Amino acid sequence: MGKPAAEDPMVAQAFKAESHEDLARAVEALTSDEAAHFLTKLEAAIRKRKIQITGYLVAMLVWILGMTAALVWYGTHDGFVGWVFIAPFGIVGVVLFAFGKWAERAGNVADPRPASSSKPAAP
Repeated sequence: MGKPAAEDPMVAQAFKAESHEDLARAVEALTSDEAAHFLTKLEAAIRKRKIQITGYLVAMLVWILGMTAALVWYGTHDGFVGWVFIAPFGIVGVVLFAFGKWAERAGNVADPRPASSSKPAAP
């Protein structure tokens, strides 16, 4: 397991409300290849954030349903059933882990630009 790639600073700036004018000026100065690269990175960052927020919402729903089911189980069974209140947290952990992995995969896109060669052309 490696460290996730850091988000591009220009892409991170797109999510800050106070810096939209600076970002617009910077994007206007980009070449078409650079703009395509920026757009690809921005789309990946937006996709990643959408997956993350969906994961949070699914985890909350799973937690509410799990705790409700735990309360019903606790009320209908005799003996020690306190463990049933821990189970929803384990399920929520699995959901958050799965959505996190999915978001990381969606956020790490390959560079669409062709690799440029720094070697001079042979005479």
